[in-house]
Amino acid sequence: MPPGNISKKHFASSTLLLCTTLIVTPLAHSAPVPTETAPDQSAVTIIPSSDAVKWQPAPVMFPHGTKMAVLTGDTSKPGPFTLRVMMPAGSFIPPHTHNLDEMLTVISGNIQHFVGQNIDATQQRTLGPGGFVHLPVNVPHAIKAGRQGAVLQVSGMGPFSMAYVNPQDDPRNTGR
Repeated sequence: MPPGNISKKHFASSTLLLCTTLIVTPLAHSAPVPTETAPDQSAVTIIPSSDAVKWQPAPVMFPHGTKMAVLTGDTSKPGPFTLRVMMPAGSFIPPHTHNLDEMLTVISGNIQHFVGQNIDATQQRTLGPGGFVHLPVNVPHAIKAGRQGAVLQVSGMGPFSMAYVNPQDDPRNTGR
């Protein structure tokens, strides 16, 4: 058949195909999407204000007077966790590392945050409320609380562990 000449039969079948496509395509896109069952609402954690945070003495690997509150998760098990750390004024956590990526946000007060195995003023950053640090796994860092102390929020994927760069800095080895 010469170009430009379309038989009635070919035209009719092309038209039928086009119409079918135009009708079926929107239906296919409007079909219900498979969904997952809603998660168990008992797993939802809501803490309405800072007054509702339940503080406990921090584990002995932290400086004396430090308090901690686990907001969600279990730091000893695989999975996400968020905790808060209340550091007394002037308290210091010497250079240490973690076995996970750590996300640290200053909630109140301020801190001096150091990156590296040694306390180096060129690696020092002052962070106030809303300040944030992401530390990849095994990055050595140190923290010193300001004059009013500080409350930090820490998030990561457990299990959580902490190792001091210099074992003599670990309060477990010094009796706090």
